Amino acid sequence: MREAGIAGEILSWRDVLHDGPVPRDLTLAELSSVRAAYLASAGAGEFSELAQDFVARDTLLERLADYERVVLWFEWDLYDQLQLIQILNTIAQRAASLETARRPPIDHISFAGYLGNLPPERFPGLYEERQPVTPEMLSVGHAAWRAFTSPDPTDIVACIDAGTEPLEFLEGAMWRLLEELPSSRNGLSRAEQQLLDGLAAGNSRFEEVFRYAAGREERIYCGDSSAASYIERLSRGATPLVVYPSGERVHAPQTEAQTREFHKAELVLTDAGKEVLSGRQDWIRLGGTDRWLGGVHLDGSNARWRWDGDSRRVIETDGQQSTSE
Repeated sequence: MREAGIAGEILSWRDVLHDGPVPRDLTLAELSSVRAAYLASAGAGEFSELAQDFVARDTLLERLADYERVVLWFEWDLYDQLQLIQILNTIAQRAASLETARRPPIDHISFAGYLGNLPPERFPGLYEERQPVTPEMLSVGHAAWRAFTSPDPTDIVACIDAGTEPLEFLEGAMWRLLEELPSSRNGLSRAEQQLLDGLAAGNSRFEEVFRYAAGREERIYCGDSSAASYIERLSRGATPLVVYPSGERVHAPQTEAQTREFHKAELVLTDAGKEVLSGRQDWIRLGGTDRWLGGVHLDGSNARWRWDGDSRRVIETDGQQSTSE
């Protein structure tokens, strides 16, 4: 964007919101502290540095009235759409306290693709095609953020049913989010299923498995660091589904040097992993692992929610057996 001559202060809104806790009813500062702690635990950096980055980021957004214009640049995938609704929710809350005369025009560029892959000469044209953020967009962003941070994933379904048209890519992103609930077939999320499918298809190195899984996404879902953490999750518990050839449990890399080594690491699908892939065993009943999906806490073998891919609906369970929608 700078090379393209896009003027102004550029803020990168970086957070993998579909990984880790995003509980409801926290202030932006409170949530940023929760996110910094989670990202630090996942090996993304030191807590103090991450927390400082979040403070700097949040402070810039709080200075909304200092700017002549604000432009939101976001792509169509889940990673970007969750960040977009977080920002729209924050703007909706802050805008109410700003006098109309002090509110800068807020525009958006919603891109059907990946901005990072574009040559710089494309950016001035996209900037000229920007559109105003409407009250309807702010309203949908606020409602979608409330649904995403809810402990009940059926709130996301209700949000979709209520209509998300002002944000053209949001519905597809939210359905993809729900596919990360444990499957009613075998307890695996879609991302976990695709990674294990990659191993079952004959890929052994992590980089090969990651490419296999990524190639089955309609839009980019996650990066290699998230995928590595998913592999580690599948290697935890009393009955691991993936191990190293030595039989040791898999640990996601924590440093750049470890990441380079991990890309070449050989992985093995265990007999339990094969049983889960076939549907003869269930990952949640085998113990599963603790995971957050927005505001939903999937508590290992007590995970309360499932995704039925055939009927495309959320199912509430007693922790192991499906009981009702």
